Amino acid sequence: MGEQRGDAARFFLNDFREQFEITAHPQNAGQARERVRDLAARAGLTGLDLADIEIAFGEAVTNAILYGSPTATSRIMIIIGLGGGAFFAEVHDQGHGFDPAALRDEEDTDALGGRGIRLMRALVDQVDLHYGGAGMVARLSKRLTY
Repeated sequence: MGEQRGDAARFFLNDFREQFEITAHPQNAGQARERVRDLAARAGLTGLDLADIEIAFGEAVTNAILYGSPTATSRIMIIIGLGGGAFFAEVHDQGHGFDPAALRDEEDTDALGGRGIRLMRALVDQVDLHYGGAGMVARLSKRLTY
């Protein structure tokens, strides 16, 4: 495994950033998740760290499709990259957004939803949520340990 991480470190000698878009069709979530997983693996994430970023990203993109997209043809921009010793994935939607400061901290076991952001926070090192009036942005970061 150390050899693989060394190869990844040589592959990504510099920080990088890649951007792509999907439409808000549910079947596009899996394709986006696979693309993020592949790039995270090439950046050196393995094992549970790789699974964690894949699951957390899956939650973020699913939220963008279900709640942040006015129509199935709405565009969702995804930015993935490596910077500051961490792999990151951003999901930008076109929804009305919400105030992240208003999120509940307590678990509501009767609620049908509302667990995705808590799950993302449990799986990655940092989750930043931002609403700037033109859609929501979720940025997930996982530190590299090689």
